[in-house]
Order: sequence, then C-alpha cells, then structure tokens
Amino acid sequence: MSIKNIFIGWLKKYGWLPTSIAEAKLSELRLKQCKRCEFVKTSKALQLLNGTANYVENLSCKKCGCPCEQKTLVVSEHCPEGKW
Repeated sequence: MSIKNIFIGWLKKYGWLPTSIAEAKLSELRLKQCKRCEFVKTSKALQLLNGTANYVENLSCKKCGCPCEQKTLVVSEHCPEGKW
C-alpha cells in the first residue's frame, strides 16, 4: 500500500474525503474477508474524537502490516493473499 493510499484510506475512514455507496459496500465485503482471515491481528486503540475518548478495535494485516479498514476503503488496493 502506498503512502498516498494510506492517507486516502484514513481520510475516507474519518469522513474527510467522500466515500461513495459503492465504495462503502465494497469495503464492507472486503472487511468481512479480513475478519475471517488467519493473518488478521486485532488490537485496541484509544481514539480521541470530538472531545471524547473511547477504545476502538483495530484490524491490521500480519502479511502487509496495513490497517484493514483503511486499506479496504481504497478501491485500487488488494489483499496480499488474494482474498479480495
């Protein structure tokens, strides 16, 4: 995943860049695959947003190291294991 695509993925995740309905559905389907994958790593992170702090679950890929949610939001990206 390129630095540019990582940046785009983060911007889309937090709504700073628009995400089409088709992109959102594609991301949802991709994330379902990631959640079932043997190479997914789950961690908790503290998220500070709008003056509140919450722990959120983060998924990352052990193969490529990318954050799954952000990567799935970029249409041109692909799974290193060919699962999507």
